[in-house]
Amino acid sequence: MVALVTLDRAKAHLHIEGEDQDDELTLKVSDASETVIDYLKRPDHGWTDETAPGQVQAAVLLVLGALWSQREGVGQNAEDLDPISPAVVSLLRRMRDPAIA
Repeated sequence: MVALVTLDRAKAHLHIEGEDQDDELTLKVSDASETVIDYLKRPDHGWTDETAPGQVQAAVLLVLGALWSQREGVGQNAEDLDPISPAVVSLLRRMRDPAIA
């Protein structure tokens, strides 16, 4: 799995200080990155945390925020647990291949 944002950037986005949660956060960054890659239908993207386009990194951070806040899997309904928010869709719409979306 490839992380499309650095751990430091993820921690800054989530306002996390210290290193106590680094292992769990590293897993969530990978999960968020894979979620965005899957949404885009680009398994052979070739991006890294240094080369991923800005809108992809922004989408990864939004997905990460959703995954982090809902890591216990508790919500009112399915929409509460869906990490692909309208903001993520808006960021990635032009990058997604409509032929296979």
